[in-house]
Amino acid sequence: MQVINVTRARTALAIALVLGLAAVAKGQAPDTSPAAESTRKAIRPLAIPGDPEATLRQALELERKHEWAPAVRLYEDALELWPDRTDFAHRLRLCETHLKICRRYQDQSFREVLLRLPRDRALGVYDELIERIQHHYVDPVSLEPMVRRGYDNVEVALRDTVFLQLNAANATPEAVQRLRKQLRERRERLVAGDLAAARAEIVGACETAKAEIGLNPAAIVLEFVYGACDVLDTYTMYLTPDKLDDMFAMIDGNFVGLGVELKGDPKGLKIVGVIRGGPASGAGLKVNDRITVIDGKALRGLSLDDAANRLQGEEGSTVEVTIESRDGKVATKRIMRRHVEVESVTMAKLVDPTNGVGYIQLSAFQKSSTDELDKAIRLLEREGMRFLVLDLRGNPGGLLNVAVEIADRFVDRGIIVSTRGRAPGQTQVYRARPDMPYTMPLAVLIDHDSASASEILAGALKDLHRATIMGDRSYGKGSVQSIYELRSIRAGLKLTTAQFYSPTSRPYSEQGVAPDVLVRGAARPKGDGETEEADADVFTFGDPANDPVLALAVERAKRTTSTAAQ
Repeated sequence: MQVINVTRARTALAIALVLGLAAVAKGQAPDTSPAAESTRKAIRPLAIPGDPEATLRQALELERKHEWAPAVRLYEDALELWPDRTDFAHRLRLCETHLKICRRYQDQSFREVLLRLPRDRALGVYDELIERIQHHYVDPVSLEPMVRRGYDNVEVALRDTVFLQLNAANATPEAVQRLRKQLRERRERLVAGDLAAARAEIVGACETAKAEIGLNPAAIVLEFVYGACDVLDTYTMYLTPDKLDDMFAMIDGNFVGLGVELKGDPKGLKIVGVIRGGPASGAGLKVNDRITVIDGKALRGLSLDDAANRLQGEEGSTVEVTIESRDGKVATKRIMRRHVEVESVTMAKLVDPTNGVGYIQLSAFQKSSTDELDKAIRLLEREGMRFLVLDLRGNPGGLLNVAVEIADRFVDRGIIVSTRGRAPGQTQVYRARPDMPYTMPLAVLIDHDSASASEILAGALKDLHRATIMGDRSYGKGSVQSIYELRSIRAGLKLTTAQFYSPTSRPYSEQGVAPDVLVRGAARPKGDGETEEADADVFTFGDPANDPVLALAVERAKRTTSTAAQ
């Protein structure tokens, strides 16, 4: 996940961000975390080994059906097998752009706030965005590639039926074709050496589109806004009002809602997580239940965002949901929306009372995580803990300052992490303080879905020789983002502004943290009320009998505690 600096209401916080928590807050499925990525890989349509042409035909059929997400996954898979196929790379980028357009047009705040901006106000958003990029992006970047990507986005958008229906409903196919040709010619002549030239280019594109098909100017400007972000890196993005709210909900670790995590389902919404103590948990909703009707309206055929948006509302308001359980029983329940606190310490117990082996599962790094961890450790110490296993598997990140705080509780000297950026304040060195509250022997469990803040903690404890790192190599996400709340409109920019490095100055990006003891395997948390399905490749967190990584850590703990006792 990302390490992020947040600038909001005159307060600057250095943090790492977990996008999956925003999905919980909004009742949507997380789609950008490392854990979600591994799930996507598990269900991706597979390329046909040895037959790139058959794979291409399969992908083109997905494109014809406008199934952009499966097409993206298939092209990604194909490029792993045939990395030199430039046609696969081209079509992957095309499908990714279609997918991004679909997702932003599903965003209610995009449609109802941003698309309604007058042209000059939308251009003001673009001006502010470029100003931030030029002054704060981690590397120097010229304007011309950003403007060119904007033209590319518009070209794809003009082939998208949703885009045209909302912005130029009366345009004929012939007029759209003429406009596309004119904009391609403008792109070929493009020269944008400064912001004034870039702005003039966008104004020209708006006027051409308005004259040819009556296209809403804000729709054109916004494609240039998103294009400027798309050309930089995977993690930089423009944030709609709703997405900005999501970001701050993640930072705070709380939100107003039902307390469910969802993914799309042919019948509506499938519950993949229920937050303990939330309204949904109190109403008896369980993992693998399906929500098929919300306030009397069936969800079949709706997108994930559109369906999940119907669950949102003000604190104290109620929503009526029809639930279909795994055994086919159907029930209708009315649930009140209220504040939900997201716990980051999701499990704390003695897994081997005889030898004093404690286990804590940390699922994210948020504002409350340090206090939660302190409370869990004190409880386990009262129960006789002498060795701690800290489980960061599946943890996609969280607040940078919290990762530093937690590391500082286990070490008393040395560098914990350093950041390096171009803008003032982006280059920092975080050092341990001389006091060390916790001195017990420690093992840290990681896997490929442990990212960003998880890597900061695991990497520091490894390099400073404080813990044994066990499991699989971590994700390798080592960039720092900054969230800027824009002045021109209630929206935001998440911009990559630095990279972060281990105590030995090793970059985490693309490398991750290598475990001291390599144990391959995938674990998953058991949701509130979940019944585990048999799966030879998946085991359950927190149970040494069914978790070989934890079992190995417990064996190591036994040797450590028995040696200490002698």
